[in-house]
Amino acid sequence: MIKHASTFRKQQGAALAIGLILLVVITLMGYTGMKSTILQEKMAAGLHNRALANSGANSAIRQGEYFLYNLVDLTNGINVRGTPTGEFNNLYSLLLDPNNPTSAKNPVLVDFLKRNWDSTAGTVHNHPFTTIDGNGALNELPQYLIHEVIYGQITNNSGDAEIPATSGSNCKQRSFMVTGKSQSGDGNNISLLQSMYTVVTGCDATN
Repeated sequence: MIKHASTFRKQQGAALAIGLILLVVITLMGYTGMKSTILQEKMAAGLHNRALANSGANSAIRQGEYFLYNLVDLTNGINVRGTPTGEFNNLYSLLLDPNNPTSAKNPVLVDFLKRNWDSTAGTVHNHPFTTIDGNGALNELPQYLIHEVIYGQITNNSGDAEIPATSGSNCKQRSFMVTGKSQSGDGNNISLLQSMYTVVTGCDATN
């Protein structure tokens, strides 16, 4: 009888040790699963904020293109030019000196293209983006900046790129880059997107 009781007590100790080991294993599995879930949530939030910033930049580009279209339509493109300081309807030049092809890039443009929110040159998007609060909203209203792009050698100190046209035509082709900029609600994602807008200006009425 004494021998059987001793055996029974030893078995109780082994069961307790195995139970503790299993409890530790289950706890570690639960902790690992929780960390994985938290990581996935962070990744999903990051993708959401990036998509939100991209959407804001896209929206700013569309507004910039719409503004440029109306400006050219109202003026037939006459004197629609980019300048170093953007005094003409906030249209900027690619170069600091538009008449000098070796000139440095316009610092206003360089500052706007940085992935920060320090530049004050951009035109603020007029859509409020206030339908969602918190991190679902944009940190700042999207902005756009339009600058003139000059290809090839500048001729006749005008900066215009000549295009093939019929005799007597004064048509000139001008290209503009529209840059949209947007910042996500958490402030960690800044999206910069660009589109090219080409117009033909100054054509004779007969053409």
